[in-house]
Amino acid sequence: MRLITLLFISALGIPVAQAQTYTEGLDKLSNPLVKTAVKAMQHNDREAWMKVFSPRAIVSDDGKEREFIQWSDSEIFGRLRAYIVLGKSRGYFKRIDKEENKGTSIYGYFHTDRWGEFNTYMHFKIENNQIIRLDVGQIK
Repeated sequence: MRLITLLFISALGIPVAQAQTYTEGLDKLSNPLVKTAVKAMQHNDREAWMKVFSPRAIVSDDGKEREFIQWSDSEIFGRLRAYIVLGKSRGYFKRIDKEENKGTSIYGYFHTDRWGEFNTYMHFKIENNQIIRLDVGQIK
């Protein structure tokens, strides 16, 4: 029954995963574009997330380049079919500890249903008021 319910909810376009409602440190982010991107991630708002990225955006996850839309759907928004069925693969910051490089690098404690919780970084490269590259990785 749970599988049928999840598939029905998904078909209606209703996010299966719940949005992170409060994130310590989010309001202190100084770069408006980065702040918009992180808020979209926190609120499970795929459309707002995609709007701040260039159509040719590149993502590097732990040093390995990935296709941006596929990565976003699998690691942040849980839109891959196998993870929707399980209600998994949602990613968000539980807290943001600091920022650097005029607000384009952020560090914090990240949660993902797929990989667990860990300290991570996100480095955003911005050109012409769009994010053109995102480097993410675990802080060891």
